[in-house]
Amino acid sequence: MHPFDFQETGAPTVQMLSIDEIAPYVKNTRTHPPNQINQLVASIKKFGFTNPILIGTNNTIIAGHGRFAAARQLGLIEVPTISLAHLSTSEQKAYVIADNKLSDMSGWDDSILESELESIADELDLSDPDLANLFSFDAFTLYKVEQLSVLDVKPHPRNYKDHPEDQIAHIQQSIKEHGIYRNIIIAKDGTILAGHGVTKAAMSLGIKNVPCLRLNIEPTSVKALKLLAADNEVSHLGTSDDRTLSNILKQILEDDDLLGTGYDEKMLANLLFVTRSASEISSFDAAAEWVGMPEYEGAEQPMKCIVSFENETDKAKFCDLLGIAYNEKLSFSTWYPFKDRQDPSAVRLKG
Repeated sequence: MHPFDFQETGAPTVQMLSIDEIAPYVKNTRTHPPNQINQLVASIKKFGFTNPILIGTNNTIIAGHGRFAAARQLGLIEVPTISLAHLSTSEQKAYVIADNKLSDMSGWDDSILESELESIADELDLSDPDLANLFSFDAFTLYKVEQLSVLDVKPHPRNYKDHPEDQIAHIQQSIKEHGIYRNIIIAKDGTILAGHGVTKAAMSLGIKNVPCLRLNIEPTSVKALKLLAADNEVSHLGTSDDRTLSNILKQILEDDDLLGTGYDEKMLANLLFVTRSASEISSFDAAAEWVGMPEYEGAEQPMKCIVSFENETDKAKFCDLLGIAYNEKLSFSTWYPFKDRQDPSAVRLKG
């Protein structure tokens, strides 16, 4: 007999139990922040305890941890429960995860939702702040995260951002260490609007599913194109405290490597050189040594000679004598015999 064959077992029975007889499941995967508990309190006070707590073996909660916490906060002595003790231990554990997961998969029809909220706004007394927040249109999460196969999402045909191999390597390492912590934003047909690089890295790692946030817009609409451009360009408007960044990267390098940060040792050496005074870092070679680049070998410093001129005519004659191009700058340096400058310290690299 299947436990959900109601023709055999009948409908589940609601039983009032002392709150002290009920125990939370210590390995519950769902978290309930204080603001949610406050809203549950406000809902129970306004509408009553309408949704029983599901319990299993030894009255351990299977579903309803948030309601249980709200009942505790309200000082309730008894709460309504439904026993699912007929399920096996594995089935009870599976139900805990499934109940939480299934609630994430539902969405909202925003136009109907807005209409319904407007229809009750004039009749319900929402003087309780938590209850008022619960029924605020702005407080609703209209879009739910979906776990989609990487085969079900596709690059935007007008995506103009390239993702070279070195960038993908950093994204791959980040995914390995932290998982995919940013959702892929997609249009209604699965076209990627933000997250092309993350998707490419996930596919190269053999990851089959990625978290996606689906927007109810066409991929070719102005809104979609604006989001595509914004995701690529808005970050450029931010500014960085490069000295603080270099300190963070140096600390990471002391215990780990830089793969996954967007920087490598040479880039960090350049960053150090341009953010430190000469008294701290005298040259690019010194910066490389400070970083601890494995290939660093102390470079032999070239001999230098400083020549001063009383006027531009004398400077021009000196340049002719050496066979170098005349430079109008008040102060400049050059090589003799002349050679192209390839000093990496003169270039500031950004990750």
